[in-house]
Amino acid sequence: MRQAAAAVKGHSCGLFSGMDVHVMFVLCRGAEMAIFRVVAACLLLAGCGAQLAAAYGIPIVPAGQKEQVSKNISVEQDPHTGLIKVSGPLIFHDRNLLGNTYLIRSWIDPKGQSVNDDFQILVTGRYPKRVYLKQAYADGEKVSTIAIDRERVSCADFCIIKEVIGLNLTEDEMVRRAATGMSFKLLGRRASLVMTIPPAYFAALLDAHRAARSGPMPSLPKATPRSGASPAGSPDATRPASSPA
Repeated sequence: MRQAAAAVKGHSCGLFSGMDVHVMFVLCRGAEMAIFRVVAACLLLAGCGAQLAAAYGIPIVPAGQKEQVSKNISVEQDPHTGLIKVSGPLIFHDRNLLGNTYLIRSWIDPKGQSVNDDFQILVTGRYPKRVYLKQAYADGEKVSTIAIDRERVSCADFCIIKEVIGLNLTEDEMVRRAATGMSFKLLGRRASLVMTIPPAYFAALLDAHRAARSGPMPSLPKATPRSGASPAGSPDATRPASSPA
């Protein structure tokens, strides 16, 4: 993570940015500059990550503890498509609050279509310029990969590019990873990204997905068609290439 320092006559400014969270320190010269260095080092080493996260209401979830992961899984239904999305908690990789993140999500169609086997590892990498992450590999094999977004999220003293990549998994693959965990490498034109997800995270998400799939499905309000209009058909059950939001 780079430190931005904009020198202004009479004082120094630093801006840290991550996950749309901005922390700005404006310090005068002298003793306060030493404090700035300590705080900067603390943040860069993620030593103050828990305190900073708590200030913004961001949960720090240990990915290797299944019970903690399970407590932070959300299940919600899209009133338009009818699909149910199961989302695991956001994990700060290497415990770096200002660095790269991942979560696992899945979709359930109450009508029991093929989307029920869809799981996705959502990876977000942050870089000073676009690196065009494209293809993931694990255990010497290609993993089904899709580029979801490349966005400039901050350009104050310096720019941060957020690249969002999806690694698509089947339920059978989730079962295997719930026992072994998964280490993978994302290759791009200018950089690569290596992450390791512990078995407990896969196991917690898989359990939540199956519980939501087998439990009672919430009923959605039926839209009343306009006079003379034909009722809308059921939503397409196939997950689009970019995945449901």
